[in-house]
Amino acid sequence: QIVRLTPKQTSQSFCTTKPESIVVANTHLFYHPMADHIRILQAYAVCHKLDEIRREGQYPDPVLICGDFNSGPLSGAVRLLTHRSVLPSDNDCWKHLNVYRWECGDSENIQYMIDHGYLCNYSSPDEAIESSYIDEEFFDAHGDDSSLDASVSRKSTKDESSNETINSIIPPAIELPSSFPTLASGCLKVPQFTNYAVDFVETLDYVFASKPSEREPYGFKPQGEAPMLTEDMVKNYVAMPNEAMPSDHVAVVCDFEWLKK
Repeated sequence: QIVRLTPKQTSQSFCTTKPESIVVANTHLFYHPMADHIRILQAYAVCHKLDEIRREGQYPDPVLICGDFNSGPLSGAVRLLTHRSVLPSDNDCWKHLNVYRWECGDSENIQYMIDHGYLCNYSSPDEAIESSYIDEEFFDAHGDDSSLDASVSRKSTKDESSNETINSIIPPAIELPSSFPTLASGCLKVPQFTNYAVDFVETLDYVFASKPSEREPYGFKPQGEAPMLTEDMVKNYVAMPNEAMPSDHVAVVCDFEWLKK
């Protein structure tokens, strides 16, 4: 979702130090752990559309981008937003480019999710569907590369036996257009986590804002974030959501200061 906001205060002194409007975008990127390359393209598409909308007026508007990016701090999507580009040499961003398929984890392939630990430690699809909650030791699904590679190997063998040829795709260089502003994170320190489930803990949610520049004098300066939950707080309830925390995600609340260069 994208919305343009205008200030309620319109005095002359206000208008000389603040922009006439800002554009705010909220997004929720694709979830799958093997689809970092898809989230890179989604983040690029969001920025491209945002740049188009913010230029509809006489002057380009400053921007705020926030949401659930389903991406860790070192992911391709976050790298694109903070460094403006993702190169073919950024191997971690593209490592599943030629092996990920839409079937990896759909409702008809529950066994795939079990193999990778995304449905906890169930031994069969029937057990995953019918079982109630089972408390278990924490397991980081993002760290299960050996299991991912084993499953991909099995799938590749199956594809070859069915005479399906999959051409390798060379990773592209993705770069934000020069017209798009440089972004700053609203969190001065990367949160320890923003998502805390029984078997998955990661920072997935972010707030970014445009910096001022010589070409675009209006922007934002991050002032800091509201206090975040600690792991000990959540562990008292096992995981999120719970009776004291209504979501499995932590709200990311940031303060920004208007800035004119």
